[in-house]
Amino acid sequence: MEKDFRHEISSHLEPFAVEASRKRGLHMLRISVRGTQHNPVIEVIIDGARLVSIEDCEIVSRELNDAIESKGKISENFRLDVMSPGLEEPIVEPWQFEKNLDRLVEVHYRDTGETHTVHGRLREFTEENIAIEPTLKTGKVARKGLMKALETELVAPIPIKPDEQLYDDSVELVLIARSEIEKLVALPDFSGNPS
Repeated sequence: MEKDFRHEISSHLEPFAVEASRKRGLHMLRISVRGTQHNPVIEVIIDGARLVSIEDCEIVSRELNDAIESKGKISENFRLDVMSPGLEEPIVEPWQFEKNLDRLVEVHYRDTGETHTVHGRLREFTEENIAIEPTLKTGKVARKGLMKALETELVAPIPIKPDEQLYDDSVELVLIARSEIEKLVALPDFSGNPS
């Protein structure tokens, strides 16, 4: 029964959230409902090709609040949170790939039955593949011809995972089939250099 009310609320709100986000030039990524049937907590995640502002969240929240109150399908005791995505939000849509070009990313992908992880800059994407400029074991991007400059560049260390694909020498790009990607997320970049 609990699962039904969550699905019912998210299904009911989805068209309103999609439309309210679209009006702001954004996309509704997902609606999550937790809590109880009588005190639901509704989280709406919005994103877009541009940064999501506090004003965007407030306007979408007001429109959803109006839709909830006018339709009367949700308990009066609800909490509605409209927010931009966190760093763990997977990159899956073309506009998300475009937005994250040249940014530091973490990719978990399958290769011959094993899962691997690679960190680096997202340099290219197509419908079939992505191209990552991988990081070296030192935490620096492994770009040919720029090794001298990178040796002096301040780059925050990237935590190395046990299954990490590591490169000791310069590598141009690592091509990964999008069909093999399990998860692709943007990482914070403290180097002060977006590319």
